[in-house]
Amino acid sequence: MQGYELIKKIDTDRREHPERMFIKWWRNEEDFIDFDLVTRFMDGYAYGTEISGFELIGMDEMWRAVESRSKGKATRTKSGDDWVVRWTPPEGAEDVDFKTEYPYTPETLLKVLDAETGDNYVD
Repeated sequence: MQGYELIKKIDTDRREHPERMFIKWWRNEEDFIDFDLVTRFMDGYAYGTEISGFELIGMDEMWRAVESRSKGKATRTKSGDDWVVRWTPPEGAEDVDFKTEYPYTPETLLKVLDAETGDNYVD
């Protein structure tokens, strides 16, 4: 699937499930799976890029992926009225502020997943 057909399918899925702000997608070779915010994926998508499939997912599904890949190093907890992620980044992680508490946001979940998998998520 590629080009206009892919973008049209993603748009349809977004209208049906607006709470799903992440895209989980894979190539034809199925050698890796990638995650991104749907809006960022669509903004950067090159129409000639062929992908085998995708799934739109929400915060809960993304959190389960983060929990699984961090092997217990990332936890979600209440801090006052807000949820936060408590996590210590692995040594050498790039593009991460080295602290132990992060806001529970889509961007945080992507950063944690990328750091824990070395930007190479394999299912």
